Amino acid sequence: MGLLERMRAVQDRRRSWPVGPAVVEPFEKAHGHDDELFSPENYGDYIVTSNEVFAAASLRAKLASSVPLRVYRGRDEDKRELPDSAAAKLLRFVNPFWTQARLARMDSLCMDVWGETVWAVEKFRGEPQEIWWLKPSRVKPVPNENNYLAGFLYESNVVGTDGTRQVISFRPDEIVWQRYPNPLDEFSALSPIAAARLAADTASAMMKANRNLHSQGLQIAGMVVPPANVQFTSEQARELEERLQKRFAGADKAHRWAVMRYEAQFKPVNITPKDAEFINGLGLTLRQVANAFGVPAPLLNDLEHATLANLREFQKALWEHSLVPDLTLRAQELEEQFLPMFGRRGRSTPDHVAFDFSRIAALQESQSEAWDRERQAIEVGALTVNEWRKKHGMPPVDWGDVWWAPVNKAAVTSAGSQPQGDTSPTALPTGGPPPPTNGDDEARALLSALDLPFWSLR
Repeated sequence: MGLLERMRAVQDRRRSWPVGPAVVEPFEKAHGHDDELFSPENYGDYIVTSNEVFAAASLRAKLASSVPLRVYRGRDEDKRELPDSAAAKLLRFVNPFWTQARLARMDSLCMDVWGETVWAVEKFRGEPQEIWWLKPSRVKPVPNENNYLAGFLYESNVVGTDGTRQVISFRPDEIVWQRYPNPLDEFSALSPIAAARLAADTASAMMKANRNLHSQGLQIAGMVVPPANVQFTSEQARELEERLQKRFAGADKAHRWAVMRYEAQFKPVNITPKDAEFINGLGLTLRQVANAFGVPAPLLNDLEHATLANLREFQKALWEHSLVPDLTLRAQELEEQFLPMFGRRGRSTPDHVAFDFSRIAALQESQSEAWDRERQAIEVGALTVNEWRKKHGMPPVDWGDVWWAPVNKAAVTSAGSQPQGDTSPTALPTGGPPPPTNGDDEARALLSALDLPFWSLR
């Protein structure tokens, strides 16, 4: 083996996917990975046929699309926002026909329906210019035993003259693939519909059965029948019906007395079949669908246990336990797949993406609690103003590197530090420590053993 071959072998081992040869099937290398099991095309039908799925997915999409996405250089206290970078501008103006909000809402809906969303990034001379949404159910990843992914295949809805659909190939660096993790199949997204579809199907079946009950069932208010061993003639029955309708039908004739020329029995008819008792069942299916999407049921108008007092808590739970983790996952996918398209060199090139939750009303209480803790740390000198500003990505100020102690406190730099100025409501007497009081002798002796001046702690 020559030098060039050895170098290539080392490079292949460095970039090799350890279990790739045992995972990737030969068929998938040519035709892409089939995710029909976990994210089939017909999952899209649920958002137009299931009221529960539409309500949950729409609520999540509206909220998720309201969170601004920001790009930075650096992380944590060293991060610096780059709003004028090429990546930030492209995220704001995705293409000539779509707005940022439309793309964000479509992404959220696709994540809830198919568990994934796909962007195709159009480039000009290697620089990203436009972002185009692709229907996830038409995109197939192409696994590779060495590089993990060889690319993507998009199957269009255009049928050629030979009866086959047109297939468009994309390189890995032309696609941004955001998806929920699936422990059963790493190349397929795990859709929430997979867990919610049984409840959604049950709710749809119950609604259809109830509709059929009212549209096809026999619905009468009651019956008028003759007594036993008596039979009305056709003329008597018709006359009785006409007179009852004329004299007793309508709200203005309610509760009138009826005077009959012959005996008759009135029997009300109440249709209450068991299959029509579906209200509790609908509530159960709604809660199951809401649980699959991470949405508290009261936010989907299941107000059985909701009050004005706990509504804010339900909103906070939706953000903290569902939307924030999901958006954080998507931000990391963008950081891994989208930002490298712009290169990683230069201080003006972003290397970090994050959603900004600072203006989300439901999370303001958490922000207030965090501010209270940090403010207390600043007040006691555990944190300086500039340290706090650096932590939050803000530039320093000239006066922010010292402790701004309250007027009745002073910094202690050593065991022998002396207070500066008047540090208590009543100033110390000039010329030395105050006169001893009850217990002062004992305290002075203890502090003397510690080599501390007695009056320094008063």
